[in-house]
Amino acid sequence: MRVAVHVQPGSRLPKVGGLRAGSLSVRVREAAVDGNANEAVLVAVAKAFEVRPRNVRIVHGRSSRRKLLEIEINEDAGAARLAMLRTQI
Repeated sequence: MRVAVHVQPGSRLPKVGGLRAGSLSVRVREAAVDGNANEAVLVAVAKAFEVRPRNVRIVHGRSSRRKLLEIEINEDAGAARLAMLRTQI
């Protein structure tokens, strides 16, 4: 499944959940330097969707705060998890 995310690097409080600009909000502590934030996003999203980090990849937006991710997960389970994450504040 594909998921649009909005990344906030350098966040004091890391979190996956809620909406920002219509996309799933992902906050990571790592700075956007040398791909550190991208790697942290993959790990955080994998944990939130309960899959391995290797099952999450960036399809579009590697150098942008807005990214499109591909998550290898059962469509029904992924859709239910995404709906739950979107409602978190």
